[in-house]
Amino acid sequence: MLSLKFLYNTPLGSFITGWRKKKRESGGKEIVVEDSSQDPMMMAYIHSIPRAQWFKGVLLQGYLVHPNILQGLDEFQVREDDVFIITYPKSGTTWTEEIVSLIYNDGNPNKVKNKLLNYRVEHLEVGRPIGHLRHLRKLKSPRLMATHLPLSLIPKSLKQGKCKIIYVVRNPKDNAVSYYHHHRMSTFLGNYKDSWENFLQLYLKGYLVYGSWFDHVLPYWRFFDEHPERMLFISFEDLKLDLPGMVSKIASFLERPLSPEAIKAISNHCTFEQMKSNNMVNREVLPISDLFDMTQSKFMRKGIIGDWKNYFTEEQNIDFTKLYNEKMQDSGLELIFDPEEIDTCNNNGLLLCSSKNNGDEKQHTT
Repeated sequence: MLSLKFLYNTPLGSFITGWRKKKRESGGKEIVVEDSSQDPMMMAYIHSIPRAQWFKGVLLQGYLVHPNILQGLDEFQVREDDVFIITYPKSGTTWTEEIVSLIYNDGNPNKVKNKLLNYRVEHLEVGRPIGHLRHLRKLKSPRLMATHLPLSLIPKSLKQGKCKIIYVVRNPKDNAVSYYHHHRMSTFLGNYKDSWENFLQLYLKGYLVYGSWFDHVLPYWRFFDEHPERMLFISFEDLKLDLPGMVSKIASFLERPLSPEAIKAISNHCTFEQMKSNNMVNREVLPISDLFDMTQSKFMRKGIIGDWKNYFTEEQNIDFTKLYNEKMQDSGLELIFDPEEIDTCNNNGLLLCSSKNNGDEKQHTT
């Protein structure tokens, strides 16, 4: 089994990956900027990320996102029958990947019980040390793929093509908590050692890997408004509140309707409790041994709505809510932050972000 330490911190590993050579050829460079005009908190965070790199104004990690992959993204050709799952990190990516994979396996969990999820749903920008884009080009159709890239960085053919896109959003308070724990456990993110208080400030300022939650979510929300026929916009909270209903909605969007029995089988298989104990999806078993330090946090930790209450102080909540209201003003996108809000929602508590895909008038929670 390979390790990050071998691949990136040994001469032989660097030779195998071609990381240093490709880094020079792509014109990229490891961030070692010492600029007193920059926010010291931001600079400390950047230096904590192994081989951090900027790509077109977005901060990315360097261990698994190779410069040669980034340089080839713009011309990557998307097929009409591709399915892309797009998220800001820690928004329900793995959950949605497993659901979609099962939909394409006729709702039969037995078909995937011995195959790791990362071999069933490939990530666009995170991949093999050598030949990742070539590998993606050789995959048989239909290809199931995922990405955390913001709209500005995805391939041109993905913006302009006809393939299906599923975007998953999660309320940013819970997302911030989950991303904090993800940083603590992720070797490729430097196993974050600083405080929750400082991490939240980084989150509010948009300094993190993959940038600002707002700068990620809102452009895709507008893209959905322009392309409702090829994009499904759902939320983590949707999945939590009515998993069978959302499985049916996703299957319908993908034009792969399922029997009630198949929907039930997927829903039972994809409960958080089942996912957390499933080694094909919970990242306990991976081809690279030291991606995650599970002593710091589990990859699948709680999977609930409202965990942010266990972390936010009253002052932090006030500051965060103020920024949220400013950024989201007039967007038309409203999210659930607390299970208690469900009783006041439309349609028995479900968010209707994706209602335009069914030809309905778009509604929102209050």
